[in-house]
Amino acid sequence: MTAVARKPGRPKDPDLKTRREAEILSAAAKLFSELGFANTQIQTIADRLKLSHGTIYSYFPTKEKLFLATVERGLAELTAVMDAVIAADVPPLEQFRGAIRAYLLFFHDRPEMAELFIQERAAFPHHHRPLYFSNKDEAERQKHADFFERLMESGAIRPMPQDRFMAVIADLLYGTILTNLLSGRPVDVEAQAADVFDVIGFGVLSAVGRKRYPKNST
Repeated sequence: MTAVARKPGRPKDPDLKTRREAEILSAAAKLFSELGFANTQIQTIADRLKLSHGTIYSYFPTKEKLFLATVERGLAELTAVMDAVIAADVPPLEQFRGAIRAYLLFFHDRPEMAELFIQERAAFPHHHRPLYFSNKDEAERQKHADFFERLMESGAIRPMPQDRFMAVIADLLYGTILTNLLSGRPVDVEAQAADVFDVIGFGVLSAVGRKRYPKNST
């Protein structure tokens, strides 16, 4: 008797793993943001996606790893946005202006990411990464060094140490997104970015003020 050949099953979807992982990270980011790290359960994320909690664990073995993966993903997205701005074929000062706008716009459009970065600092104080401008990764530092060198060579900014420049910018922008998040106030990103650039670029002292209080005077 001749055996009947079995029909092949449905072919595997080669993109399923990547797509499912992205769905899990997106849902987790929103729930961690809404409920907080401590109050978010894996089952809650599974229910939101209509998956079993075992499926979630097959991608991320612990809640901690899932949370940190959402942060890593957000940081990678922010880095990609910012890298594109500082690589744009425009004068360096326009790159700087664009970087301020892009940074604020990213967190305006993705407020859950600002919340996650804040939670990471509270729940994992020895693990958190700087948000772009003060990144310690060697490759990222080189990009920033090249950007800063272009600014200096253009004559658009006065001489100062690169680390000082980047640290001050990072603190000012992080403080701005933190204030935006915690205040809950509506924000006009374009106007806010213009204000930040104006105060950073032109300072607050007039010509008279600069004569009265020279640089580094106390």
